[in-house]
Amino acid sequence: DVHGGAMTPGWTRWILDKFGFAYEVTFPPRIDRGNLNARYDVMVFPNGVLPDPNRPARFGRGADYPAAANDSIEASLPPEYRDERGRVTPEKTLAAIKQFVENGGTAIAIGGSAPTLASYLGLPVGDQLVENGEPLPRTKFFIPGSLLRATVDSTAPLAAGMPSQVDVFFDNSPVFALASDAAARGVKRIAWYSSTAPLRSGWAWGQQYLDGGTAAVEATVGKGKVF
Repeated sequence: DVHGGAMTPGWTRWILDKFGFAYEVTFPPRIDRGNLNARYDVMVFPNGVLPDPNRPARFGRGADYPAAANDSIEASLPPEYRDERGRVTPEKTLAAIKQFVENGGTAIAIGGSAPTLASYLGLPVGDQLVENGEPLPRTKFFIPGSLLRATVDSTAPLAAGMPSQVDVFFDNSPVFALASDAAARGVKRIAWYSSTAPLRSGWAWGQQYLDGGTAAVEATVGKGKVF
């Protein structure tokens, strides 16, 4: 989570509560200290908590305050909350997550956190929604909240119990293009779009660009797994 709370970690916690999973909410400063395998089996990173380092952070209160203001806020916080502040950084946070996975941990990255983690780990996946090397503009592709039909590899353990066709909620979600050597490097697609017209409900501008794009991936990294 991030200091002050955010919507997507809150919904993730609701799901974990609903289905009786034991969990602990953690924050960048605690992750930065490393030794994560001693504490966790699985780490879940909801949409937005692993931000693109080339873009401003979406969440986090006071993230862009001057250092002096941050120092003042820090001093006013009760000690039990001071470990919640701080940003995700490649040098500490992502490095600790990478070590966690390589040592046998499992990482689940959802929504916008997925491309960030995949890129940092060097996975052979790219962005499906590009043309001539540039991201598709909204004039060509825009799906801000609709239901789409996706195909699922129901033989994969990750998709146990799922049918071969499912409807998924798409809200400017990442869509992956797997490199030709992805399978050889331990990366497997679990769900993908297999139609030029996957729209089931709502509206979708440029939905043909989704055809062949991957919605869910699993990868082996060291001794661990990334979903």
